[in-house]
Amino acid sequence: MKKITLTLLVTILFLAVTSAQSHTGKKQKTMYAELLGSGVFGSVNFDSRFSEKNSGLGFRVGLGMIPDVIVIPLEVNGLAGKKKILFEYGIGISNGIFLKDKPDKTTFPTGTTNIGFIGFAKAGIRYQPQNKGIMFNLNWTPMVNSEEIRWAWFGLGIGYSWE
Repeated sequence: MKKITLTLLVTILFLAVTSAQSHTGKKQKTMYAELLGSGVFGSVNFDSRFSEKNSGLGFRVGLGMIPDVIVIPLEVNGLAGKKKILFEYGIGISNGIFLKDKPDKTTFPTGTTNIGFIGFAKAGIRYQPQNKGIMFNLNWTPMVNSEEIRWAWFGLGIGYSWE
């Protein structure tokens, strides 16, 4: 199990860094840890803008783990604002890879017992320097699966941003 988790983490980080380095210009990039949020209990994430600004549309890919489940949040998001304090919004899906068969349906059914999906949205605030430095965010993250909607779910992140 540790080998699978480590292999997935290294692969995701390699793809994120390769993608970030392949772009020309100075696009804002962020690595951060999130408590709760779309990684369910927590995740490590790479976030980048599509344009060469501190705000605008971007993407996020992450890796989290809860007992017997690897969680991979994927998100299209945006930042609105002109200074260091920005409104953060997004929508995405968290992919769950169950390391043991799961008899009940706690995620969107896929026809198999070891893969599931949780849809989520995000709205909140992000403090992010315009060039580089420490980043914080606090988001409301409602989540939905085939059995329930969790309206009262939040995420708290801390990380580092750079161009």
